[in-house]
Amino acid sequence: MILELLKNKPYFLLLLAAISFLILSFTVDKKETLDFNVHDTYYVITFQHAYILLCLIFFITGLIYFIFNFFEIQFISILSLIHVYGSLIFLGIFFYYLGKINSSSIFDSIDYNLRAIISLLIFAGLQLLFVFNILLKLISFFLKSTSK
Repeated sequence: MILELLKNKPYFLLLLAAISFLILSFTVDKKETLDFNVHDTYYVITFQHAYILLCLIFFITGLIYFIFNFFEIQFISILSLIHVYGSLIFLGIFFYYLGKINSSSIFDSIDYNLRAIISLLIFAGLQLLFVFNILLKLISFFLKSTSK
């Protein structure tokens, strides 16, 4: 039952992840920060803001999937599955390397910092895949409606 639901409507995982990140944003210390070193620039964001940002990303994408499903407009299923599961997997990889950055010495953290940034870039690419999927479906939807 649950596996069939996740196969046909994987966006429920995104909505579940959004709720999880919203709960995490209230439980995390407000002064704890997330630091990235990219070349000669440091990016600093609090964990609370990062969790809220991830909550919004997952909620908006899950809501878009839900709205399209409500109006019976189906996305390309393989792209949807790659987007949903890939986003969750690479976000998990990011948090894995984030834990390694915080627990290792300064000399080891450079390699983990690079891996965390690469996983975030792949996560951003998967969100672009979602936008591409929307554009493909909207173009095909409007082409079908104009040809009638």
